[in-house]
Amino acid sequence: MTIATPKLRVLVSAAALIDGDGRVLLAKRPEGKAMAGLWEFPGGKIEPGETPEDALIRELKEELAIDTVSSCLAPLAFASHDYDDMHLILLLYACRRWQGTAVHQEGGEVTWVRAARLRDYPMPPADIPLISMLQDWL
Repeated sequence: MTIATPKLRVLVSAAALIDGDGRVLLAKRPEGKAMAGLWEFPGGKIEPGETPEDALIRELKEELAIDTVSSCLAPLAFASHDYDDMHLILLLYACRRWQGTAVHQEGGEVTWVRAARLRDYPMPPADIPLISMLQDWL
């Protein structure tokens, strides 16, 4: 019997930013990053000592130059995906209130998408199961 080496588990917080028209913001992963060119719900890794909400607030500020607070983040869904080199657990929060205009700070693009059109955008495997849950919720 061979015992497999456990994969690194990575926890990620992401946001379904929802504007006043009910559209969801997607961010395109910039060149030079893993899965470049794919669209995703913005967010990032939860660092040691951070809560998922604190990590998401930090990531939204760093990636999109927007500010929000934990009371504006509503837990919505999660996805668990096994990549070749890690196991990713993605926590998705809904957010309808923030300050600033979302502009990608890392050279990627952003777009606002109607929920019914989310599957028109190629996304990382971990994000895909979240689409149906988000569409049902909206």
